[in-house]
Amino acid sequence: MVKQVFTFAEFTFECDTGTLMRKRSRLHLSEQTARLLGVLLERANSLVSREELRQVLWPDEEFLDYDQGINVAVNRLRKALRDDSSNPHFLKTIPKRGYVFCGEVRLLSLDLADLSGWPDHSSAITDLERTSALLPEHSESVELDSPSTLPFPEDTPAVVGSGRGLGFPLRWTWFAVLLAILILTAGAWLIHMRQSRTTAPMLRLGIAPMRVKGDPQANDLAESFRLELSDAISRLPSVQVPTVGALGTSNAVDIPQISRELNLDDLLLGSIVKQGDQYDLKFELIRAADATHLASFEYSGPKKDLPSICERLQQDVFHYLQSKEKPLQTIKGSTNDAQAYELYLQGVYHLFERDPASMDRSLTEFRQATVRDPNFAAAYAGLATTYLNLSAYNTSPRDGLLSKAEEMAQHAVKLDPSLAQAHAVLGSTAYKKDRDFSRGEAELRNAIQIDPTQAVYRDWLSVLLVEEGRFDEALQQLDLAQTNAPFWPSVYAMEGLVGVYARRDATAIAAAKKYIELLPNLPIAHNTMAWVYFETGHYKDAIDEWRQMAILQNDQARVDLETRGMETFKTRGIRAYAQLRLDAIQSKRGIGQVNDFMPAEWYACAGKRDQAMAELERLASSQDPYMLHVGVDPLFDSFHQDPRFLALLATSGVRIPPALQNVNSHLCE
Repeated sequence: MVKQVFTFAEFTFECDTGTLMRKRSRLHLSEQTARLLGVLLERANSLVSREELRQVLWPDEEFLDYDQGINVAVNRLRKALRDDSSNPHFLKTIPKRGYVFCGEVRLLSLDLADLSGWPDHSSAITDLERTSALLPEHSESVELDSPSTLPFPEDTPAVVGSGRGLGFPLRWTWFAVLLAILILTAGAWLIHMRQSRTTAPMLRLGIAPMRVKGDPQANDLAESFRLELSDAISRLPSVQVPTVGALGTSNAVDIPQISRELNLDDLLLGSIVKQGDQYDLKFELIRAADATHLASFEYSGPKKDLPSICERLQQDVFHYLQSKEKPLQTIKGSTNDAQAYELYLQGVYHLFERDPASMDRSLTEFRQATVRDPNFAAAYAGLATTYLNLSAYNTSPRDGLLSKAEEMAQHAVKLDPSLAQAHAVLGSTAYKKDRDFSRGEAELRNAIQIDPTQAVYRDWLSVLLVEEGRFDEALQQLDLAQTNAPFWPSVYAMEGLVGVYARRDATAIAAAKKYIELLPNLPIAHNTMAWVYFETGHYKDAIDEWRQMAILQNDQARVDLETRGMETFKTRGIRAYAQLRLDAIQSKRGIGQVNDFMPAEWYACAGKRDQAMAELERLASSQDPYMLHVGVDPLFDSFHQDPRFLALLATSGVRIPPALQNVNSHLCE
């Protein structure tokens, strides 16, 4: 097998593994950063345009903001190379055109068979380390640390994400599970402390109230961000964070006194400035005893990027703390292994990207973390959550995704009975897989009791409650979730969907509009709005939103389908539109958003009762979680008096709530 290795200055770079190395110090680059470095090295001393970089970084997917995404990728590469953008040694910017990698670059094509004689001591020695012995030494010294000892980068922009969403079993659960990640990734989960003979001292880090400039109304947003940040930072290894209320309205003048009163080691000061639609966030980490500056962190982005900024800051603080020479021991439930924790953070990051390919990467990273530390409870909880999320894309019980989620969550709870995230997953699998609503509710409420700050657990509980027809309780949980996290979009997405099932049309529409206001360029937000419109009888508005979603996804086949659909609806009515959807299912054109094309609901809308019943019987026979919401879905109101339908629901372990037994929304009539 031939491996390609580039050498430049003090560095070697192995393309296949994405490993950047200087002598025996190595850094495993993220997939996107490795791709960027690879193409720049291949075209060394030549211009690589921004359009070429776009095609390299996002070859098969739509991205919301390519320009910002390229800037983020380039800045990350600069940090890895310790390259100053104001005086670059390697990466030169050609304004409005692209980038040039400067310097002498050599390409070595190495046959690993020639290296087979090297002893394989452990997985800690990579092919690249063996290869490096064949490369010339350099006199100039540039320190490049491993991922566990990276110094904090000076200029880290906010992460820019893309979103594609699906549904709540199948359609709505997709929204609940995938968008919950916006909240989950704001911090790592509570986990059980691994015992060891020696315990490193804990770092007590206070997070002061953020200073707000430019918009007095941003005070609430800043405090919400601080609460989420406090929760996220508190989950890092060897870090304890006092409750945010303990710091009151502290400021830099009070630092010595605060340090004594709260026994703080360090203090994180922050400010938020609104300029137009952008928010600039600056943080300074100082030593509490004498207010000595330790590090500065800066981020910028629109309101929709605040969740990713919080998640990024958590990782950056972790990297900074790891750069200190003292060893880090973990707090409750984490891991003693810094590389395992790094893999865990990467898994959480890929969950944030909300697509099956990214979730597959999360599975790999969480598994690798458990291999390094078999007692790493949070990594098992990460595996459980990932399997639960993937089950929304594939509801077939034969594939066992819900069973795997349950197995991993049970193992996490065995390691740490107080791990809230694992209990939440067990609650979801209890009713989705076993139809045990009582056990599911108990587990979800247990998760909320353990960690009441996580709005996602209330989101998940609201799904269970609404499927049982307990609409007021479901909406109450969402009100509490909004209190805990007023700026997190998934809360409003879920309120829109719960409002539909509760027949609170005005509530549903207002919530879905708020969701789009927060994330106007996210395809899943428009899909949520479309289904809310459709199931409240606003068909034209629904078709418009589906078309907008397809435009954002760059799905021309779906754009064409909805264009034809609008004309069909205007000339022949909603049932003709439903038949167009059924035709698309048969032809398999324009159905990339799979959850929008469940045959049962479109047969029901088209007035084809027998075909709809046959499809529901097929789903029930395979115990498909889609059946969980059929009893409350307005699309099936006209089936409520059909004995076959009632028997089918009973077989599936669900029922029509008493409040809806005589309700008929007259959809698709």
